[in-house]
Amino acid sequence: MLVFKLDQEKDHMDYAYDMDIIVRPEAEVPGLNREFGYYMGIGIPLFSIGGGYLRSSIYQILVNFHARRGYYIAETPIISSSSLFELSGHLGFYKQNMYLFQVENRGYAIKPMNCPFHLMIFLNELGKYRGRLPLPFKIFELGRVHRLEPSGSVYGLLRARSFTQDDAHIITPGENAVDVVKEVFDEMLTLYSKVFGLEVSSGSVRLRLSFSERDKIGEEFMGDNKEWERAEGFLERAANEIKEKYGIAYTKAVGEAAFYGPKIDVLMKIGEKEWQLGTIQFDFNLARKFKIYDLIREVFGGIDVYIIHRALLGSIERFLGVYLESFRGRLPFTIAPLQFAVLAIKAGDESDKKVEEVAKHLHEELINLGFRSAYRETSRTSISGDVRLIESRVKPPVIIYVGKREIEKGKFTASIYKGGRRVQKLYDLKDVEALPEELEKEILEVSGAMPRIPGDLSYLI
Repeated sequence: MLVFKLDQEKDHMDYAYDMDIIVRPEAEVPGLNREFGYYMGIGIPLFSIGGGYLRSSIYQILVNFHARRGYYIAETPIISSSSLFELSGHLGFYKQNMYLFQVENRGYAIKPMNCPFHLMIFLNELGKYRGRLPLPFKIFELGRVHRLEPSGSVYGLLRARSFTQDDAHIITPGENAVDVVKEVFDEMLTLYSKVFGLEVSSGSVRLRLSFSERDKIGEEFMGDNKEWERAEGFLERAANEIKEKYGIAYTKAVGEAAFYGPKIDVLMKIGEKEWQLGTIQFDFNLARKFKIYDLIREVFGGIDVYIIHRALLGSIERFLGVYLESFRGRLPFTIAPLQFAVLAIKAGDESDKKVEEVAKHLHEELINLGFRSAYRETSRTSISGDVRLIESRVKPPVIIYVGKREIEKGKFTASIYKGGRRVQKLYDLKDVEALPEELEKEILEVSGAMPRIPGDLSYLI
């Protein structure tokens, strides 16, 4: 039985299901008499067709965004020998959250972190190209990871066991460390404001510096006191300079550091809630374990290096859950699963044939231009109910109306969702591209290219 909820009663999974982004784990698989979650497992999200379009659009934006900022692009395996994670120290400090198994009497691990793979790539490049390799070295990946979170803590997209990080690692000399942290923070603010339209200000954003407990270094935290003091000093200097530039305050959380180093978490108030989004994590342990200290000194001379882990969104799944819940399913035009709903409004007279012809042509042209569009025929008496249904479920950023009046004027009416409400505007039928160009200016500014992933999603409406 279908249960309809008012917007204020819905959570992010309700919106994701309505918009065909996610498959509900508790829903029954047609014909199989078991729920989807039985076959997928706890905390393993299964994205639907709309989710595939959404994720692919975000991926294209993020890859372009990072490549234009000097990051190299990587893609690493989902599994590896567990010896890689023994080398990195994860088996000693993170084993309880890892998926481990045996094949041919050898241990393997499903990837919980991207960092060991990125360091292997760096070592390969350093070995091949030596002093020609630039420092800081920045490597980015949209990396799928799996972590064995406690089943009681798993919740929709906000806490999953399988998720994708917009993950990067920066190998930097110590003299550049503070500047690198500040640059990463600037990247966060650009992405939040330009791509997702989030308010970025001293009133909406704060930083949390997660430091070690000194008496637990060597047990719960890798390394020694001197290393932790220096790394935490770098982060605090960067946080002070960010505060001076943007007025964004920070607090300290002693004992909340990662086992391999201190970190800065970015917390943002969206709507009525404060959410943790991006993170910048300082690491002096992996550089030692992977012999990067020694190799850098051999190639570049006596310089010290650090590894900075950073994710601007945190994870695609969690950020998406936060966004859907905060904005009640409204997504930016460029990443919305369904971007356009084209409605042919029939009047019950001789104009209907032309209305249908023009509306279908407009729908097909939008798809040919690389957009995702849905076509539906309606009438003057049923249009309000049809629009309410479309708005309550799939929430396209743009609804296009083509009726007798539009045909006579040679234009179409576009209802654009912007700033919490819909604004209507007339466009020339011959200038279809003018509308998306207006909606994507800031994306083009930060990404350099628009993701174009076309699809006819008429079945959604």
